[in-house]
Amino acid sequence: LVRSVESCRLDLRRFGVKFTANSSRPYFLGHEREDVVKHRQEFVKYFIEREQHFYTITNDAVPQWRIPTTAPTILLCHDESTYKCGEITAKRWIMPDNAPFYNKGRGRSIMCSDLLVMHPSGPFFSLTEKEYSEALKTYPNLNDDCDINYEKNSASAVITLGGDNYFNNQSILNQFKRLFQLLSFKKEYKNHNFLCLVDNSRTHTAAEIHLNAFGMRSGTRCPVDKIDYIDDNNKK
Repeated sequence: LVRSVESCRLDLRRFGVKFTANSSRPYFLGHEREDVVKHRQEFVKYFIEREQHFYTITNDAVPQWRIPTTAPTILLCHDESTYKCGEITAKRWIMPDNAPFYNKGRGRSIMCSDLLVMHPSGPFFSLTEKEYSEALKTYPNLNDDCDINYEKNSASAVITLGGDNYFNNQSILNQFKRLFQLLSFKKEYKNHNFLCLVDNSRTHTAAEIHLNAFGMRSGTRCPVDKIDYIDDNNKK
């Protein structure tokens, strides 16, 4: 049976499917949950109370750096971005309460894991040729081959992605090990403390069941009868 596109659209609507914006639906859920709000307030409070220790920027027409006078601390912000060779359409057919997770693109892709630095030497962390040569004397393994492609004289990393669009936890740990080996050789960072904000999740590790197998809301797709969660105290 061959049917027209128009007839298929009518059938989809009868089934309750909607042609709606292909946006990042899963990510806004839970933002106002009690524990999330509490953690967010603690997070903001921590930085407000320690503002005098960080390098900040004035809110002027020509912004200037504010230099900390007490226990100067450099804030390093870690983030990851995926770049794909194709984009998906702005809208698609979606069954209510059963939408798959949002995919930002199709095709071959690379993922960058980088560190933004709140310091006049920024915006990205890297060493000079001379500083990197000094680091190699102490850590010759910095030039070892690995699956991660590091930018020259830095801890900025790039990988070509396979199935899951994320660095796993071990990749992130390796990246930060490299960062900590390099930091002490940066002359402009001498006598500074460091604070890292890390964009990573324990769910980046491989799992037997893929995240996309679960529905977005309760009462929808769930391939298992129960999920065991073990907290930091090793209790279920």
